[in-house]
Amino acid sequence: MLRVATLPILFALAVLPAAPALAQSPAPAAPARVAPAAPLPAWEQLSPAQREALLAPLRDRWNGADAAQRQRMLSHGQRWQSMSPEERDKARRGLRRFEHMSPEQREQARALFGQMRQLSPAQRDALRERWSQMTPEQRSDWVRDNPPPARPR
Repeated sequence: MLRVATLPILFALAVLPAAPALAQSPAPAAPARVAPAAPLPAWEQLSPAQREALLAPLRDRWNGADAAQRQRMLSHGQRWQSMSPEERDKARRGLRRFEHMSPEQREQARALFGQMRQLSPAQRDALRERWSQMTPEQRSDWVRDNPPPARPR
């Protein structure tokens, strides 16, 4: 059986309880007290309809992907499964941080990441130190001279 990336499933599980609230009329002007959300059931406790609702978007994405994209999706899912809970939390924090960056900051992050993948740990530390000392103009020049790798589609 193929292991698929669990992140989209986890996201869907997190959003599923909010779906009825999103479909309702706009919220009143005064903030209402929200009761704590009930814990979500384990996968095995979901109904077949709930499981289907969660997996359908992933199935559509898989079916619309070419061979390279499918391989990437499968590799990412397998890597996610092999991560410890701490590693998963770190990955989630990094994703949230990346999502809140400006387009320019994202470009810089991609360029730094692409460059650091090729360096030894000592060279990475030196680049981090140099980066922290750079002005915004120097950082832009560095990104221009060290463009990020092409993003896979």
